[in-house]
Amino acid sequence: MPGRPPQVNAYLAECADGGWMLVDGGLNTDQAWAALDAGVRAAAGGWARVSVHVVTHMHMDHVGLAARVKDASGAALLTGRLDAERMAHAAAHPDEEADYRAALLRRCGAPGEMVRAVEELQRGARPFTAAPRFDGVLDGDGGEVPGAAGWRFVWTPGHTAGHVSLFRPADRVVIAGDAVLPRITPTLGVNRQRADPVGDYVAGLQRLEALDPSLVLPGHGEEPPDGVARIRELRAAADTETEAVGALLGARPRTCWEVVQARYPGREMPASTRMLALRETLAHLDRLVAAGRASVRQDGGAARFFPGAGAGAAGIAQEQRGES
Repeated sequence: MPGRPPQVNAYLAECADGGWMLVDGGLNTDQAWAALDAGVRAAAGGWARVSVHVVTHMHMDHVGLAARVKDASGAALLTGRLDAERMAHAAAHPDEEADYRAALLRRCGAPGEMVRAVEELQRGARPFTAAPRFDGVLDGDGGEVPGAAGWRFVWTPGHTAGHVSLFRPADRVVIAGDAVLPRITPTLGVNRQRADPVGDYVAGLQRLEALDPSLVLPGHGEEPPDGVARIRELRAAADTETEAVGALLGARPRTCWEVVQARYPGREMPASTRMLALRETLAHLDRLVAAGRASVRQDGGAARFFPGAGAGAAGIAQEQRGES
């Protein structure tokens, strides 16, 4: 990877029928492809042995090499349904996607220069964001992985709406993607498919914990020494962050932009990092409104939040439908 984190993990997992499943891949660069190609040849003996390729979620550091993998192996490409739909929509409607981002930033109370900076970032990322053609989707809370005998998927949303993890019941190994990271918490953020990504994330971690995994393999970094303990830490951290965001609300209504400034005082952020901070903070604010612990009012295009019960819970629940 050219920045931080410095690498993304791809996993080659043997299936019960002797075939191999590739999980994730890397960013679409020649350097990343060379590393992945060498690893597959060393571990499986070549691309012909790979029968299925599952990407845990739609971010380009995980799905970016999917087209090259397809050319080399012919393996079926699978991902979670909501992420497949999200990528297809973004590819088919780029102008509408730009309008959505601009409206989201206006709702956060961001200045116009932030909108322009985000769109400039999007233009620079286009060489890495081509949407692959998926051969199938993984839908529901969990189930068998087609073409990967002995493996199941588990829906673990939050980082993205369609994020999935992989589970092998025979030895209780979990390949968690970015649902479980060893040293940092995954970014969670508002999206157009799910109304409560923070609550989704906590529920997904509960599904993983219930499997009592013997080993949890993350999307970045080394596996934690105790995967179950790390899952519990991340669950607690999500709730703690909601409390921390709520504590920043005072008598004067604040926009999400102002809450982020209070959450990270004096911190200089590039536009990409600030966008992540805005989306995550807004997700926690929406969660507080849905729980009746905060209220929101519109001020032009911006939403302003303040403590106290609001009428947001019913509206949030109605939006929790899962469509793109």
